[in-house]
Amino acid sequence: MNVNDPQAPSSTSVTRIEADPARLAPKRGAPPSGSDAVQLSGDVRLADQAVRAASQIGDVRPDAVARARALFEQGQVGTDLGRLADRIIDSLGDHDTRT
Repeated sequence: MNVNDPQAPSSTSVTRIEADPARLAPKRGAPPSGSDAVQLSGDVRLADQAVRAASQIGDVRPDAVARARALFEQGQVGTDLGRLADRIIDSLGDHDTRT
């Protein structure tokens, strides 16, 4: 077969077939057709629940933001960059990396 112009009309006739939506959609509560099945372990379900719960918790703590903003407006934060860098480095060392 040689295709020179994909836009050229074809000499082969094509019959359109419509799918029956009632046959394609699974019925509620019906077991899946075929033999494939997936069952999640209790640990995986627990991990999934933990991830979902953690994603719903906001990353921003409004009370901490308000406190930092007040300190900044009073000139008590952001004036000593060396001290700020030291505090950031110290806070990174506070995390326990043991498992």
